[in-house]
Amino acid sequence: GIHLKRIYFLLSCSLVLLPGLSSAQKYDPCETQRNTHEINDCGKITLAEKDKALNAAYQKLMKRLQDEADSETRNHLIDAQRHWIRFRDSDCKAKAARYEGGSMRGAVHLRCLAERTEQRAKELQKWVGT
Repeated sequence: GIHLKRIYFLLSCSLVLLPGLSSAQKYDPCETQRNTHEINDCGKITLAEKDKALNAAYQKLMKRLQDEADSETRNHLIDAQRHWIRFRDSDCKAKAARYEGGSMRGAVHLRCLAERTEQRAKELQKWVGT
């Protein structure tokens, strides 16, 4: 009797806790963004996704220029991309500097990097015609 009730109680407690454990395993800071740490984590994830798209567009364009044996355009594109990265980084540092000492500085910086990166990826995709 008592032993069976104890087993039933423990089983019912574990069933109540299981849904919480499974959602903890699927942690996505972009869904919750409850605090600065999660906002920054989401910003890092977003930037990584945008950077991946940029790299794919850049590589596709470079390959097309290689296939067309257009080394002059490739060299200019390489130079432009290096300058663009310096511009993006400096521009976003300037935007974030306005929040010096504040908790939003990191989020502002990451959001700027992600926006600029997405914009550049779209420019390269247009150029390659994708």
